[in-house]
Amino acid sequence: MKKLTYIKALSALFLGLTLASCDQDVSVPDIPRDNSTLAVISEDGINVREGQNTSFTIVQENLIDVKFDGKEFFDNVSGQIGIRVIGGTAVEGEDFRFNIPTIQQVSPFLLQDGYYLGYDASVNLVNVANNVITAIADGETEGSETIILQFFPAGIGGVVIDDTLTVRITD
Repeated sequence: MKKLTYIKALSALFLGLTLASCDQDVSVPDIPRDNSTLAVISEDGINVREGQNTSFTIVQENLIDVKFDGKEFFDNVSGQIGIRVIGGTAVEGEDFRFNIPTIQQVSPFLLQDGYYLGYDASVNLVNVANNVITAIADGETEGSETIILQFFPAGIGGVVIDDTLTVRITD
């Protein structure tokens, strides 16, 4: 009986230490990327009507070389941008939908939330992203609704972006 109590106590201690160790911030420090460029979204805001698709423009400072750390990019997708909804009055699935995959669908190894936009950043400094979001035509008169999008670097792409965009949906 003493042995069973001793095993339970050790198990509880082990479990407690395991859970306590999960509380620590072990994030990797941000290191400068080689072969990268800064980018912004050129529009401050865009207006779309229900049933229409959005398009916006990504403007880079420099072109990205086709190679990254001595290895070629997968299918020349050097511009890898994440997009997430950070606010607004529109509801995803009811008022709008993304037409691009989630980051997890592209790679379960990328531990980021949001949607994935990949493009070739080695050809043009100005890249137009079309058909990223569709404003759903629901037939209801709702007035103007908004989506606030945040853009961030995703994956190993060389485009470093930290920008937002407000999309206004009108009936």
